[in-house]
Amino acid sequence: MSSLTKMLNVLDLFTPEHPSWTIEEMAEHLGYAVPTMYRYARELNNAGLLRHSSGARYVLGSRIIELDYQIRNIDPLIQASSQAMRSLAEKSGSDVVLGTIYADRIITISHFFGEENLKISYVRGKRMPLYRGALSKSVLATLSRPQLRKVVTDNAEAFAGQVPETVQEELREIRKKGYCITFSELNQGVVGIAIPYQNKAHQINAALGFIVSDKRYSLMEAGKAVAELQNCAEEIDFALRHYG
Repeated sequence: MSSLTKMLNVLDLFTPEHPSWTIEEMAEHLGYAVPTMYRYARELNNAGLLRHSSGARYVLGSRIIELDYQIRNIDPLIQASSQAMRSLAEKSGSDVVLGTIYADRIITISHFFGEENLKISYVRGKRMPLYRGALSKSVLATLSRPQLRKVVTDNAEAFAGQVPETVQEELREIRKKGYCITFSELNQGVVGIAIPYQNKAHQINAALGFIVSDKRYSLMEAGKAVAELQNCAEEIDFALRHYG
């Protein structure tokens, strides 16, 4: 692991459950030498990614807010998908979400809200479980066999209790059908409907989906919902071809 990767790993420590850390706490948790941790903290502080807080503690820095603004406004996928997703959310009345994968992590990068005001655990930017929920499974379904094998091997805890062959078979079935529907896998009473979305020209492995209550789902036609997502994906493809 490079020094840069080790330094950036420090940022993963900061969570709602543990929003601030001392140098010594960070060093102990990550297994870094204290002098090394001082150096990393100084560099991250100078870059605005960390800042000093009270009691010799560090918290995340405001540079991250600036970067969030930048990615919302210049990321090709976010930009290309916004109009189509907003239109679909307004037309359907359901939450529409877009998720993608980076470094074995799946996150929602765009979320347009419908009429239900659902209380969900995994909001935009919060890392999702790798193998729970329609969105995550649909993202994984876009990966090649070697890519998927690496994700499963490197994240054994996330796939605990799962037989690798069974995982591959389920994802193969999602690719074949072109969609995934899950019930209460992330939040009780919430249904996820998602389709794998891939754009090789832009090196995108993602998924597009609806989040609805089980009550709303009981009134929906699943086939129609999948078709609406597929139409939305086609609009995103068109926008990406003309992006920039």
